Amino acid sequence: MLYFAYLEVYSLNSMMRLIIIILLSLNLYSNSSTLDFLNKESGVLPPIKAFNIETVISDEAVLISWDIKEGYYLYFESIKIENTNETFKFEILKSEEYMHKDEFFGESRIFRNKVLIKLNNTTGLDLNNILIKYQGCADIGICYPIQIHKLL
Repeated sequence: MLYFAYLEVYSLNSMMRLIIIILLSLNLYSNSSTLDFLNKESGVLPPIKAFNIETVISDEAVLISWDIKEGYYLYFESIKIENTNETFKFEILKSEEYMHKDEFFGESRIFRNKVLIKLNNTTGLDLNNILIKYQGCADIGICYPIQIHKLL
């Protein structure tokens, strides 16, 4: 008698998402990037267009905003502002926030449409070394790898 204690059955949708994640991670498509292939085949936007990010720097604060296209969302927990030594706290000034049930991440806080955050206490910080990290997905079930945007 055979026992399959650790065998799990996945839906076709789950398997397709897993295959797409693997393709994105390994970038296997020849003569083009995987994201170009997905864009041509399914109409999925590249991450820079799906999550248009802008920054405004003043003496008092740094404002970071995302213009999230319809059909896409950004994970709250994925947003990190950091340099080589520390991760900085930020304040959410404006957002359309929702709870989202995800097969892989469970119950997650997400943003749609617009997000505006504020990084306070920037006096004395070397803004050249600050990175903004974030991750989002398309509603059709495709998630992007973590995106890294340099502040300056």
